[in-house]
Amino acid sequence: MPLKVVLLLLTVSTTTGCALHGDPAGDRDPAIDIPAAWRADASREPVQGWLAEFREPALENLVAEAMARNFELRSAASRVRAGRAQARIAGAGPRPQLQLTGSASRAGGGAGGSALAGETSDRHGLNGQLSWEADLWGRLSDEARAARADWQATEADFEAARLSLAANIARQWFNLIEARAQRRLAENTVKSFEDSLATIENRYRQGIGDALDVRLARNNLETARANLLQRRRQQQNLVRGLEILAGRYPAGSLTHAAPLPGVPGPVPAGLPSQLLERRPDLVAAESRLTAAGYRLASADKNRLPGIVLTAGAGTSSDALRNLVDLDDLIWNLAVNLTQPLFQGGRLAAERDLAKARGDEALNDYAQAALTAFREVEDALDSEAWLLAQEQAARRAAGEAQEADMLALDQYRRGLTGIITLLESQRRRFNADSALIEVINLRLQNRINLYLALGGGFDRAAGPDTAGTK
Repeated sequence: MPLKVVLLLLTVSTTTGCALHGDPAGDRDPAIDIPAAWRADASREPVQGWLAEFREPALENLVAEAMARNFELRSAASRVRAGRAQARIAGAGPRPQLQLTGSASRAGGGAGGSALAGETSDRHGLNGQLSWEADLWGRLSDEARAARADWQATEADFEAARLSLAANIARQWFNLIEARAQRRLAENTVKSFEDSLATIENRYRQGIGDALDVRLARNNLETARANLLQRRRQQQNLVRGLEILAGRYPAGSLTHAAPLPGVPGPVPAGLPSQLLERRPDLVAAESRLTAAGYRLASADKNRLPGIVLTAGAGTSSDALRNLVDLDDLIWNLAVNLTQPLFQGGRLAAERDLAKARGDEALNDYAQAALTAFREVEDALDSEAWLLAQEQAARRAAGEAQEADMLALDQYRRGLTGIITLLESQRRRFNADSALIEVINLRLQNRINLYLALGGGFDRAAGPDTAGTK
């Protein structure tokens, strides 16, 4: 089904029930034009895969561990098994049903009974019952197909959960690396402020500076120490969060010392919007739309007559050894024709319920598609903005470093005051911190793009998690 038909929502009114049974677009055009390719400009260099593109083997190993141990993912797998069982149950509807029943009884007579006093009798029975509802109008088949579509939706939900888990771990992984880089920067800042304070205190003892210089330098140092404690706490919280995602006990023992990697190669130009057709959440929404259509068809057919064929055979004997004697066999065959006439509005209400749920599924599908388009457009647009932001942040960090060194030199020579020195130190720290943050933001945005597309830039790759199946 072409993805753009989900936007039929903007033109559909009372025809939803018919639209659910085939191509929901019918002869209508969507009210919103969907571009054949994304509008954002990009390089033409090809990029394939997604998780492996970050070149972080430790991250790939952690994702593989999470795929086997994450408890929420296990719950999603259980829902898939439950959906498969429900589909099997519904699939049994059009098939004949055979039931075998055995019975045994003992009767005795007392003094006032019809049987002789003290006499008992045993009776054993064996009965088979065969029933089959003729699926004349395809109602039972519609119910079976609806259940199968529901099962396919749970399978797509499972794939969406796998993709989301891999993306969340990748996000947390790079957040952790940023937190460690920020912690190291905070440690270096504390050391730098300690050195500055020692210089200022030495000048004060020599009568060159005044007490205000010392107080301001000490304030700078203690503020840096408080920031360092915050960075350490943030890092430890991220470690435990990653361990939970991986299905581990949150002991805070996960370690990784590598720096933030570079963002994978540029986004290839002309990504087709059809890539979204593989997004698991859209696949799930489409399957639920299909299921709703079959249920609406089934509800319509509830008003039609039904034919049920039943057949039974059994035998009963006072002696267990004669139970299978064909001479004692009793059988019956019956054909029942049913036509609903009046049920207090139940059938009409069931049909209204099915149609309302079909409308709901169609609207959910359309909303999911619009959200997907927005997520991709936002991520593509952010690629260029974040690249420019990183370049500006690098220049700002370089200038702040030069200004800090110049201010310290001039302060030592008495050419500038303490306020200029402290301000230059703060600016250098903030510029270095902002650069680390924007590098991580670019990595996070690339993860968001992969997640929005349902996988890598290669259409054939599908919603994989880089070989973690």
